[in-house]
Amino acid sequence: MRPITTLARPLVAAPYIITGLETLRDPRARAEEVAPTVKPIADRLDWLPTKDPETLVRIQGALSLGTGALLLTGRFRRLTTLLLAAQLVPALATEHRYWTEDDPERRANERSHLLKNASLFGALLMVASGPSRSQRAAHLMRKARETQIKAGAETKAVRRQTAAEIKNARKEAARQVRDARRQGALKAAKARSGKGSKVMKAVRR
Repeated sequence: MRPITTLARPLVAAPYIITGLETLRDPRARAEEVAPTVKPIADRLDWLPTKDPETLVRIQGALSLGTGALLLTGRFRRLTTLLLAAQLVPALATEHRYWTEDDPERRANERSHLLKNASLFGALLMVASGPSRSQRAAHLMRKARETQIKAGAETKAVRRQTAAEIKNARKEAARQVRDARRQGALKAAKARSGKGSKVMKAVRR
């Protein structure tokens, strides 16, 4: 998956970097485009540092350029993708309002751009909600630990089984030695008994 990710990052980051650079160089055109929608919203938000649409567009351009560069380098993947997705919210709300267009060709073009932005927004949310690198590393470490514990338990079981087999083998060997000694003692006793009988018979004669 790493080669695919390496290829995908610049493809996703390029539009944000290019848009950010163009917006920083000339924010006036974009500010005029979004001003009718952004100005009423900005006036209601007291925490914004400025209400000027051109300045807000410059801030958005700088944010787009910075997050695009972070995505290109692969740093802070989850935070970067969330910021990139957040930047699409104003675009989805203010740009490509195809329902206001009377020309069918322009309406279709605007609708296509809106759907592309919506699909990119969904893809970024999917990436942001996926497991991070640290979570994947923790998962791999947990799996490795479980494998290590399992292997240790299996090794202990094999050792216990081997020890039990050795113990049983020693018991069996000891039993065989006792049986052999017992049989040898019985044979010796019979032999002595047989010699004693022969001696008694010789004495009687």
